[in-house]
Amino acid sequence: MAGDEGAAVARDAPRWKRLSWWRWYVGVLTFSVATTVAQAQPLQPIDTSGWKTYRNESMGFETKYPSTWRVGSLRGTAPENVMLGGPPQVEGSNLRVQFWVQRQMNPKGLSIQQWYADQLSRQTSRPLATAYPVIGGRPAVRMEMVGSLSRMFSFFVALNKTDVFQITIDLPPAQTRLDPTYEALLSTFRFIE
Repeated sequence: MAGDEGAAVARDAPRWKRLSWWRWYVGVLTFSVATTVAQAQPLQPIDTSGWKTYRNESMGFETKYPSTWRVGSLRGTAPENVMLGGPPQVEGSNLRVQFWVQRQMNPKGLSIQQWYADQLSRQTSRPLATAYPVIGGRPAVRMEMVGSLSRMFSFFVALNKTDVFQITIDLPPAQTRLDPTYEALLSTFRFIE
């Protein structure tokens, strides 16, 4: 039988050839497990002690940011905003985060979760994911949207009874987690009372 002939050839092959496929398989399996464990390990926190502090009294917040980053803002009819961004990375993109204050965006004075649900009920498209973190010690909503050019994380927090504070981070579409620099920046974010 054909199967028996293959087995006979395999039995007649030198022991190292018979085991080579097994060694390869075990090697691939070991590499896969090691890679999975390495990815599952939490990232080391970034030391922010050498970072600069950005404070904006009119927008009501402060945060630390890497000393190589620049501060900018959009001019014109947009809501109050500030952008913090790093130098271009190897792949051509750069790390950037925007902070927005949308005045009178919550005229009913709803909680941020209720406000978000109300806004979402008026939209035809739905976010990929929604989460409820705490930003600057306050309840927040994190919305994740994916388009052909970027993956956008937007965080919404009640600045006061009627104003909504928004933090927006754009990533490449394939990147599913925030860069550790963003995580560190968000961990230093504080509202000014």
